[in-house]
Parts: sequence; C-alpha cells; structure tokens
Amino acid sequence: MGRAANRRYFCGVLWFVLSLAACQINDVAMKILSIRLDPIQTTFLRFICAVLVLLPFLVAAGPASFRTTRPLLHLFRGGTLFAATACWCAGLRHAAMPMAVLIGFSMPLILLVFARIFLKERVSTWRWAATAIGFCGIAIAVGPAGPTAFRWATVPLLLSATFFAALDVLNRRYAREESLWAMIFYGSLWTAIFSAWPAIGRWVPPSTFEWLLAILLGVGANVLLYCLIRALRLIEASATAPYRNVEFLFSLLTGYIFFGEVVGQSTMLGAAIVIPVTLALACHEARSGGGAETEHFHSCC
Repeated sequence: MGRAANRRYFCGVLWFVLSLAACQINDVAMKILSIRLDPIQTTFLRFICAVLVLLPFLVAAGPASFRTTRPLLHLFRGGTLFAATACWCAGLRHAAMPMAVLIGFSMPLILLVFARIFLKERVSTWRWAATAIGFCGIAIAVGPAGPTAFRWATVPLLLSATFFAALDVLNRRYAREESLWAMIFYGSLWTAIFSAWPAIGRWVPPSTFEWLLAILLGVGANVLLYCLIRALRLIEASATAPYRNVEFLFSLLTGYIFFGEVVGQSTMLGAAIVIPVTLALACHEARSGGGAETEHFHSCC
C-alpha cells in the first residue's frame, strides 16, 4: 500500500477500535444499572436516551432524515432489538464481562446459519466447520461454570447473540433500501416503545447517578455508531474483523477495574478456540470476497 492508502487504513482501524471502546463503556454502564434496575427498565432507559440525544440532530438535518418507505420493517426491527438488548442486559447481570464478550463472538457464527436459511446464501463446508468449532469453544468456556450459572448467565447471552444475528439478517436485506439514519432512529424509537410498558411494571426510580449512566448509554450508542460509520467509510467491513479481538482485551480490563472480575482457565481456553476460529473465518471471507460488503449494525442500531 502507498502512503495515502496506509493512512486511510490505519485511520479506519483507529475509528473501529474507538467503536469497540465505546461498546465496552456502554456494557459497563448497563451492567452497573442492572445491579439495581430490571434489565427491561435498563433497556428502555438506554434507547429513550438514545432517541432524545439523536432527535435534535435529525430535526436540524430536515424532514428527509425521518423519511422511510418501510415502517413495518422498523417495527419488527425494534421488537428484535428489544429482545436482543434485554437478554444481553440480563446476561450481564450474572456473567463476567469477558465471558459475555466471548459469547458475543458466536453472533457471526449464528449469522451463517440464518443467512443460509433466510437469505439463501451459499454456506461452504469451511464455514460450517468454523461454526461447529466455534460453538465447541464456547461450550468449553461455559461448561465448568455449573448448571445454575449456565442457566442464568449463558442462556440469555446466547439468546441475545441469536436475536442480534436475526437483526443483522434484516439489516443486510434492507440497509440499501433505507437511509442509515432512518434505520438508527426508528430502531431506537421502536425499541423504546416496546420496552416502555413492561419497564413501567418493573419501574424503580433511578438515582441521579443512574440517570447520568442512562444518558451516557444514549450518548454512547450514537458515538459508537459514529465511530463505526467512519471506520466503514475508510476500510471494508471484513478488514475490521481481526481487530474485533481487541474487544475481549477491553473486557478483561473493564471487568477487572469496575467489577473485580478475574476470568477462569475455562474462559481463556474457550477464547483460545473461539477467537482464532472467528479470525480465520474473517480472513477466509476476505480472501474469497465473501465478506467484503457485509456491514454489521448490531452493536448500535
């Protein structure tokens, strides 16, 4: 690569790593909120704050920012995002941060199955093998934790990864037909609406500190998106995959600093299987051209 291409690449990588840092900050805030608040109330606070933070910018940009041709699509996306985020928040209550991130690595593997079923995409033998090995790594990571820990931490996180994979299928199918800002705004709006009624039934008045965390979540969701968009404008989505492993390192750091979490040998062994398999799958897709145009919005939509 020439100097200009190198600069473009490294700037893109920097923006992507910043998006992972924003994601970890959001996870820390959600985990702290979930200590006292119900996961559904935390989900509602996150997305209503995201809507309120984003709304002034869209109003300033004009009516075109709100235009959509598929209102029912956004309603369905909102329901799926609500389920994914509520499950993720519930899992964070009981799981260590690195464990949650590691299980999140199963999302691209689940996506392969959904892409074959719903998008009729061809899934090679290599992809199925990578998927099977990846799930074996996750099973090793969570296996020794015991039945209670498995039931209350692992299952919600796996459900969350499944819902996020379904959301990626929707985004991949319709992202080019809808404006990005419409997908972000209506996704957050409908998620807030879906979570509002059940949140009222579980409502605990947030403290001033918890309101500040909720606002941080709303700002963080939009900052995450901004960094991700900047990254994907400079480099291909497949080029970001090797650097996603940085998120696991971030989770080790934040888990230890904020919650005193020290991961066990089984988690590290599972990571030693899942991360290389995910990385190898991404590199294989990049070489074959199968992943060049895939853009993932699950972290921020």
